[in-house]
Amino acid sequence: MKSTPRTLAITFFAAIIIFASTASLTSAADEKIIATVNGTNITEWTLKRYAGQRGLPPETLNDQQRAALIAELINRELIYQDAVSIGIDRTPAIINEIAYQRANVIARSMLNRSSDRFEISDEDLKKEYENRLGELGGKELKARHILLEKEDDAKAVIAELNKGADFATLAKEKSSGPSAKNGGDLGWFSTDQMVKPFSDAASKLEKGSYSKTPVKTQFGWHVILLEDARLVNPPPFDEVKAQIRVGLQNKLIEAYISDLRKTAKIEQKE
Repeated sequence: MKSTPRTLAITFFAAIIIFASTASLTSAADEKIIATVNGTNITEWTLKRYAGQRGLPPETLNDQQRAALIAELINRELIYQDAVSIGIDRTPAIINEIAYQRANVIARSMLNRSSDRFEISDEDLKKEYENRLGELGGKELKARHILLEKEDDAKAVIAELNKGADFATLAKEKSSGPSAKNGGDLGWFSTDQMVKPFSDAASKLEKGSYSKTPVKTQFGWHVILLEDARLVNPPPFDEVKAQIRVGLQNKLIEAYISDLRKTAKIEQKE
């Protein structure tokens, strides 16, 4: 699958979040030397960075944790120096990996440095929330289904239902789906949780009715019984504010990357 400006934007924005959580401006305290290994300094910044990677907030480290992490950094430096001494750092695989990581760090730094360009005002967030109220809320359905491999078998099940057969009993006897043991019960679900042909067909049914023609999806042929439906209130603004911000920032980053691509000479070779 080829990368598009949209997928790149989403990937890069995810990187901003990761980078912002681990990178910070270097202070004088960060330059403090905490250990030396064969003349190579290990600084406070390195310790903080390493602690963050280990999931330990640097500001909460106790003396025992701090000592353990410093010992690990010393061990890592010893291994690194030994690897360099035999030329591992000059192998093509390592050179390529370092170049790859360098490009990632610099690209993330650029986006992080340009964060003001991608800032979203509260006014814009509220406007987007109001525009998406219908999408954020929506409808939930409670249904059962009988899944069959062949259309003719699904039609035969519908014929039995027309004669008064019990839906749950038929589901247990004939359905090939994982819900068969529960009489085809799918519980409550939002329309976007199911594949579109299934959701579309279920949404058109009246409560208590079943599909009169088989419904085709990539899984097979379905006979659907709609048991209930309900409207779902949208979540409060504060609950989805961060999610909306990410979506809007992604759009801004998409536009930024799109502009870069317009002026770039790109030769993509298969």
